[in-house]
Amino acid sequence: MSRSIILLLSLCTFVHVEGVVPSNIPLSGNVLKRDELIKLYFMEGLKYAEIVLFLFCNHNIKMTIRHLKRILRKLNLRRRPIQYSPTQDVVKIIREECNVSGQCVGYRTMWKRLIRDYRLAVKRNDVMKIMQQIFPNATEERKAHRLKRRMYTLKGPNYMFKSLFILMKPYAYSSS
Repeated sequence: MSRSIILLLSLCTFVHVEGVVPSNIPLSGNVLKRDELIKLYFMEGLKYAEIVLFLFCNHNIKMTIRHLKRILRKLNLRRRPIQYSPTQDVVKIIREECNVSGQCVGYRTMWKRLIRDYRLAVKRNDVMKIMQQIFPNATEERKAHRLKRRMYTLKGPNYMFKSLFILMKPYAYSSS
């Protein structure tokens, strides 16, 4: 084992670390095979050292980063894809995202969202070019830092403080 892995594993056994683990990451209660766990952690975007640490701490599976890379090669998983997703699919999903919640995000956030949520293999430059072609005005507004203001609705008199805080925030008003 390399020294960095030994250090990470010793930290895992002696130091209690608290944090929020996403609900889709299986912990020790789930019974999954080693290769399935590695594939799941890899698809979540974890780094190699993080995958090894998760496997050891949560599933008591000991391995080195070198062995992990060998397993990933056997599973045909790579950080850089060999074949990219079709452009029509990428354009369709970008349009859907911009209609729902992605109207205020830039191309880098959209690119990460496509990779993480939709499991698409796409280049960041391609996402930038597609967004410039589909939404030329929005791209120029983001470059000029003139973002779209969000619209808030008031549910009633009990929600007034929150709406006042939201209204006063552009004027550097702080409630604390």
